[in-house]
Amino acid sequence: MDTTNKLSTFINEDIAYFLGLVIGRGVIIRNNDSSKLTIDFPYKNLITQSPIDENKKYDTHLHISNSVDGIVSRLRNLGLRVDKQSEENKCITLVIEFKNNDLSFQFIKYLINGDHIDYHSFRIPKAIFLSDKEIKKEFIRGYFDVTGHIRKSNCAYGQNNQNRVYLEVDHRNWYLVLDLVKLLNKISIPIQSIDFGHPNFRDPDSVKKSGFWAKEHQVKIYANQFIKIGSYIKHKQETLKEFAGLNRQNIGNEIGNYRITAKPEHPEENSDKLPSYIKGFHFDHYSQLLKRLERADDIKNYE
Repeated sequence: MDTTNKLSTFINEDIAYFLGLVIGRGVIIRNNDSSKLTIDFPYKNLITQSPIDENKKYDTHLHISNSVDGIVSRLRNLGLRVDKQSEENKCITLVIEFKNNDLSFQFIKYLINGDHIDYHSFRIPKAIFLSDKEIKKEFIRGYFDVTGHIRKSNCAYGQNNQNRVYLEVDHRNWYLVLDLVKLLNKISIPIQSIDFGHPNFRDPDSVKKSGFWAKEHQVKIYANQFIKIGSYIKHKQETLKEFAGLNRQNIGNEIGNYRITAKPEHPEENSDKLPSYIKGFHFDHYSQLLKRLERADDIKNYE
């Protein structure tokens, strides 16, 4: 049994949830003797409206703040020194302080690969992939709580009752999309589509201004499929249940029989905004880009 296999046996649901928060929105700020880990819970909207009752509205700031109190207690039970800070109309931030020689900090650095310092380049720890299903789900739940949102969907050619969850990934972190897909597959959560920050997906007909497409990647999952994961953020959990209830029963079960439609060549397929392992390639479907990422990742690991 290798070190990663042994380490996976020490990861419980609390640690998995914490790692989901870190990979989603974590930033490490290092000093000589100590370090800080910050995790943002951004406000997507200040007010969220119920999809089934126009008179029912959720105060996003209040619900995130109250929900984060429970998360703070959970992390303190892990022995972490956690402080909650609020930036008006923007986000709530958890600040976790470590001495650089703290065993907990060394453990976290090992799990997330000590060379990376923020969510622009973090990847899912290998130990999570080797853990049991409930721990994998808890990691995804943490990731959703800091990066995800849900709204009335505009997918499937305007058809109703196909509302989706969006897991967002920073534009610079292409490999994390690949990791999320692999982890979701392991727990049988089907993906409806992936909107990559690539010209073939964000501006396939080349009608937007230059560089419009270079924004966050979005992994999209039907609400009735993601309800198996859920959220610890109150308004997210309540709207998720409402949207899942509105969706057609079992929608998403047929995913995998997708249709690949040829896209026109885009003049920015060679843009410097694209990493070298994707630059110059054309993609008609997100599955093709995933295969390219997997091949590039294999080459990188081999080297």
